Order: sequence, then C-alpha cells, then structure tokens
Amino acid sequence: MTGECPRVLIVDDERILIDVLVEAIRPTYKIMVARNGEQALRAARGVPAPDLILLDVVMPGMDGYEVCRCLKESEATCEIPVIFITSKSEVDDETRGFALGAVDYIGKPISPPIVRARIKTHLALRRSMEVQREQNRELLELNQVKNRFLGMAAHDLRNPLVSIRGMSELLLQPMRLSEEKQRQFLRSIHQVSQQMLTLVNDLLDVSAIESGHFELTLERDNLSRLVRERAELVGFSAREKGIVLEVETGDLPDCRCDSGRMGQVVDNLLTNAVKFSRPGTVIHLGTRATGDWLEVIVADQGPGLPEEELGRMFGTFQRLSAKPTGNERSTGLGLSIVKKIVEAHGGTVRVASEVGKGSVFTVSFPRDSPV
Repeated sequence: MTGECPRVLIVDDERILIDVLVEAIRPTYKIMVARNGEQALRAARGVPAPDLILLDVVMPGMDGYEVCRCLKESEATCEIPVIFITSKSEVDDETRGFALGAVDYIGKPISPPIVRARIKTHLALRRSMEVQREQNRELLELNQVKNRFLGMAAHDLRNPLVSIRGMSELLLQPMRLSEEKQRQFLRSIHQVSQQMLTLVNDLLDVSAIESGHFELTLERDNLSRLVRERAELVGFSAREKGIVLEVETGDLPDCRCDSGRMGQVVDNLLTNAVKFSRPGTVIHLGTRATGDWLEVIVADQGPGLPEEELGRMFGTFQRLSAKPTGNERSTGLGLSIVKKIVEAHGGTVRVASEVGKGSVFTVSFPRDSPV
C-alpha cells in the first residue's frame, strides 16, 4: 500500500449490489469492478493492484470460494485482504471462507456503515502488517551487519594480536637481542597496533552510521588548508612506497563542514590511493570551487576496477578484485565511511575507473552544508 487513496475491488455479478457498494464507499476509496471470477483474478494481478477485495460468494461459473483460493495461492495476490459478501449465515460457510484465507464476512442486506467500518479496519491491519514486515526486514539487515562486524573484528584483529604477542614474548625472553632487533620489533608492534586502532575506529564509525547515531559538528573552515594538512600526513606513507603525491589546491572560500569528518574523507581517499598504487606512480590531489559547491579530487595510477565492480565500491565490507601493492590490509570499510560522511554533508562521491589506468574519486559538497 502507498500513501495514495486505497483501491477497493468489488466482485459481484449483480449490478444492483455493485451500485450499493459503490455508493457506500465512494469517494473515500478508488473503486475497481469485476463481474465474474476471471475478471477479478485479472484485476487483482494487474497494475495497480487493489488494496482490498469485496468478493461475492455466489456467482455463476467460478464462485467466490474458488476466486479466493486462486488469490491466496498466488504470491502476487496472496497479501490482498478478501472480505466475502454473502447471504449465507451457516457456520460451515464462514469457516470455509476463513480456511481459504478470507479476513471477514459482510452479510446481505448490505449496511453501508458496516461496509465502511470493515474496510477501514482491514486496510489499517494490512498497513500495520506491512510496517511490521518492513521493520523486521530492517532488523534482519541490522543483525546481518552486526554479524559481519563480529566476523570482521574476530578475523582482522586476531592476526595482529598474534603478531604482537609473538614479538612481545621474544622481547621478554632472557636471550640477548640486539638493540636494532629490539627497535625493529617495537616498530612492528607500533605499526600493527596502529592498524588495529584504525580498524576499531572504522568499525565504530560504521556502527554509528548504521544505527543512526552519526552526527556532524559543523563549523567554518577552509577546505584547501584542511586538504594540505592531511596530504602532509599521508605523504610519509606515499614516500615510503616510492609514490609521488602531487597536491594542487587553489584559494577556496571558507565552507561550513565537520572538519574532523571531512579530514577523515581526505585521509581515507588518499590512504586508499597509496595502498593500491605501485612504486613510481603519481597520485594527484586537488580542490576546486564550482559555483556554490566545493570539490576534492583524488586521482591515482593504480590497477583500476572493472565497471561491474564500481556499484559495489562504496558498500560496507566490500573487497574487490584490486589488491594492495605493499601487503597492506584492507577492511572494506573506508570508502563506505567516505560516502556516508559526504552524504551527511549533503554531497556526493563519484568514481571513474579503468582497468590498468587507475581511478579518479570526486567528492562534491555545498559550501554551506544544509545539515
């Protein structure tokens, strides 16, 4: 059911009864009419479908019971509530109808107030059931996200913890390790623990986003300055891999944004580019103003992605065909977080990618975030 006026299908072979029912429910509902069972089934399977059916039991050819059975056996029509119209008052007749899936009976002669009340009640019940099904679907999705969180945390935290434990045990051994070896182990422990912290922060961000507890703290800031600062931090990782990071930021007007979150966007895009780029390649980072919108562009010369994978690129926990070039870990969370942060600012993220040539990410958001 949608927010528009509900559609009621009246099925009866008697013109007089049809007229009585039409008069009883007009103009509250959109009315559809069928004069026999075959017409009723066609109307129920059509577009738009009725939201409720008033179905006479006694009709020539296919009677109301048979029509109801066919409706309930079809996936396309089984959810449409059916109210029987009948002069039969035997308990067996009503029991048969309920067994076939009817939701109610209205007896003849017709009472317009009773007809209106029954229709209103069962349409409300149907709407309530649809809302409940949608809520159940959302709960199922959230439960699946939770399970992915647990699986991701267990898998991606276990290996680093094993490494830290192994190196720390060696450091605690009475055997004499050279100072250089000790420093090497300590550097490795620091690096691995930083990876774990990044993963935990990403998991917390995704959890906040998925649960609807994600909020922005908006303030005036300069995007060019913010981008240059983040580029300087990520530049160390790029240089370690032999990657050139070119930064080109013009004099942009100040904008209204969450500086920390927007910095996270730049961090994630740059880190992602470094992670998937080969030594000797170039990453370009730029900003520009287009009317009332600001843009951040990150272009790399990485492996690129086939077109069929682009639609999944910003999904949570997505791991695609491209692999990090320096044995870095990829959680599949960074780009999902980027998309959510940018959308929270009223902006968009676009990507163009070509296998063997690289990818270009363009973040666009309004100078004055409407959030």
